[in-house]
Amino acid sequence: MSWGLPGGSILRDLMRTHLVVVPPRTPLEEAHRLLVQTGVRYLPVVEGERYLGLVGERQLRLPLAPWAPGHLRADPQAPVARFLQPFPQARPEEPLEEAAFRLEAARVGALPVVEGEALLGLVTAYDLLRGLLELLRPKAPATRLDLLVPDGPGLGRVLRAVEESGTPLVGLHLFREAGGLGFRVLLHVGALDVRPLLARLEALGLRPIRP
Repeated sequence: MSWGLPGGSILRDLMRTHLVVVPPRTPLEEAHRLLVQTGVRYLPVVEGERYLGLVGERQLRLPLAPWAPGHLRADPQAPVARFLQPFPQARPEEPLEEAAFRLEAARVGALPVVEGEALLGLVTAYDLLRGLLELLRPKAPATRLDLLVPDGPGLGRVLRAVEESGTPLVGLHLFREAGGLGFRVLLHVGALDVRPLLARLEALGLRPIRP
């Protein structure tokens, strides 16, 4: 199994493309053995070039467990297609943050990346976390400042303070705070001595949450 290098902002840049797949008539017992042998957690089911669905390690393990209640156990020779789970599909050009929100809303650990009826790849929760952290990571040595700004005009004042202090801006990330508290602004500035910037921010009534 392989996947793209971090740094891209869409799923095509990040998704795993060399996947372990099985046809729909694969016996349940064989599919579970394949997961154990390869160390993967999700098994796409395909018929020719057509993607049919996805099963996870948990969905395959429980029906075969000797301790499982009788109504949950299944014939080890039953076709794996009977155990497909409703994993939402993603598009290859989908932004990472959009895919992360959908994965969290569906409470699943992976998203198949599909175009038409063809399976192009798979992205897991870990892949999305890795990709989103790479987007947040500054591309040059930087000092981090975390600010709480009450409104839109305050954002403009923060940027003017950065410019007027002569502090190089390396990265800027903006998040709306819950409860109407304004915006969380994460600044990465290319300077170790940020005292000139801090002085201008304090004059605006803004203090870093953590300097």
